[in-house]
Amino acid sequence: MIAFVLLAQVAAAPSPATAPPTPAVGTAAGSVSAAPKTLADVARERKLGNKGVEGGTLSVAGTSGSPAGATGGTSAQAPSPAAQAKARMRAAEAEVRTARRGLDETVLRTGMTSEDAAVKRARLMQAQKELAEAKDAAASLKR
Repeated sequence: MIAFVLLAQVAAAPSPATAPPTPAVGTAAGSVSAAPKTLADVARERKLGNKGVEGGTLSVAGTSGSPAGATGGTSAQAPSPAAQAKARMRAAEAEVRTARRGLDETVLRTGMTSEDAAVKRARLMQAQKELAEAKDAAASLKR
């Protein structure tokens, strides 16, 4: 009985050769759905090579399109070595703060001699070492 139902469904399905061709994206014949795109829709479009809106989209206060501050075709200048060193130092300082906070929380929770505290202490020492290296690199750039 089930086999008969499946055969009837297969026979009733239109063949791909008789299906009408789908219009190209962006043509007048193509209809636009009001439903939001799903992740599967986006993946299918990427697989087919369809491009989205040029420059991406940004919706702020009812306006759409690419941001006004974006580099519209001009090549962006690379940050200077001093700026890169400063950014590296800020990131290292943030890592030290995070590692210190993690160590403090672990010590309060499990005690100073716990295995977790030893791992957090090692992370803090590594972060402090990276911060010292970043400071040395920034100081050598100033010379």
